This record gives sequence, C-alpha cells and structure tokens, in this order.
Amino acid sequence: MPDPTPDRTPAHRRGSTPVGGAAPRRSRGKLVGLIIAALVVAVLLALLLSRCGGDQNSGSAATQGTSSAAGTSSQNTPSATGSAGAGGGATSAVTPAPATGTPGTVTAGAQSLLDAAAAANPAASLAALSGQPVTGSAVQVLSVPADEGFWVGTSDTARVWVQLTGDSESTYQVAQGDTVDFAGTLVGHDSTFATTVGVDEAEGAAQLTTQAQHVEVAKNAVSLTA
Repeated sequence: MPDPTPDRTPAHRRGSTPVGGAAPRRSRGKLVGLIIAALVVAVLLALLLSRCGGDQNSGSAATQGTSSAAGTSSQNTPSATGSAGAGGGATSAVTPAPATGTPGTVTAGAQSLLDAAAAANPAASLAALSGQPVTGSAVQVLSVPADEGFWVGTSDTARVWVQLTGDSESTYQVAQGDTVDFAGTLVGHDSTFATTVGVDEAEGAAQLTTQAQHVEVAKNAVSLTA
C-alpha cells in the first residue's frame, strides 16, 4: 500500500491576523471620530453666533431706550418761552429788568434826554433821538399832573414827560417824589398833545408842546427803584 502524500499546505499560525481583518475597523473608528468632531464644532459655532446676535440686539435695544428717554426728557422739559405763553400771559415777561444805567439818568442810546431837554433848542435836540429806545434808571418823579403821565428829571428845565400806555394795570402807582426805573421809546407829538393827556399851563403844557417829544412806557414796564 503506497505511502500517503504528505500535506504540504503551510499550517495556519495561531494568533496571526488575516489580511483585511482589523484594518477596516480602525478606518471606521476614525471616520466616526471625525463626524463627532465636526458635529461638536458645528454646535459650538451655532452657540457662538447665537450669543453674538443676542449681544447686538441688546446693544440696539439699549441705544434705542437711551434715545427714547432723551427724547421724552426733551419733550417734557418746558422752555421759558413756551411756559410764559401757556400761562395766559399772567407771568410773561412784563416786569422790567433792573436798571443798568447811571442812577438819575434818562438815556436814548448813549445820549441823555435830560441834557437834550435842557438844551437851547430842546425840540431839535430831542427830535434827533426820536424813535430810539429809552431807559430810565433810578430817576426822580418830579410831578404827576395826569392819570397816565408824569414828569421825570432833575429840575423843571431838565425833565421829560413819561406817558403810560397799554390796557393792563400796573401793581405800582407812580407818586411824586418816587425814584423809578422804566423802559420805553421816545415818540414825537403835536401841539394838541398836552391838552389831550390833561396837562395845563401850570403843570408844564407849554414846555411839553415846545419839546414835541415824550417817552412812551407800557404800564407794566415802570417800577419803583429797589
């Protein structure tokens, strides 16, 4: 009986790794890791973008709130002019400002009306200043011949007539010997003015006619010198 032919096929070694065994598992593991890492990065980016958007919205809201508050404050703050008008005129600018000129003077610009009244030709001297604003500063009331007018000055020669105008009544009643402050305008008049305002000869009608000018002052623009 012939000898059996020996098997020449190399025996499989125990513990060896066949080709294509573990390598595929490592590749799949790397792929899964990359996917997880990509998901984590995407989540982090989404959170970051969400936080940035929230900060921007908060900043815009704060800015708008500040602007709205400023606008509301500006609208609710009354201006001096507006409040005077809304008050019906009772507290509007009717009180004359304190006199700033030299005490005992009546001036039109830089010129003294009292000097012009005492000049050799008072009509011409006063006419040159006609229409100009006049300020009386702590000037004495020499006499009050009429209900709405009075003489101010330093003497019977150096004096000018003040005629009160307007419908409103002043809280101050002018009296002879008072020292007053006022603001008005130098205005020309004709020969009938003295009679019209109630000044007779004994009270200086001829002088008033010769001067041909007087100071018009609103009733609420004359006050007793403080």
